[in-house]
Amino acid sequence: MKSLHIWNSIIRRLKGRRVELLTVPKTKKVPVWFSASTDGTIILINKAFDHTPSSKLSTERKLDYNTFKKCTLFT
Repeated sequence: MKSLHIWNSIIRRLKGRRVELLTVPKTKKVPVWFSASTDGTIILINKAFDHTPSSKLSTERKLDYNTFKKCTLFT
């Protein structure tokens, strides 16, 4: 149930805007920026538009709740 609460919180915070986030590499790589937004049901991940260095995503990625739930520690 925690994962659903976290998911809904993320969706609410992204609704109506695009947020740019910085990665936190586990190795000595340079952190890169990516953007996140939502259509109200899924999270859309894309390259950064306002910050550099940007991730090199070639296409927008879509993250749905079922995939999010499988990847979280909060199930």
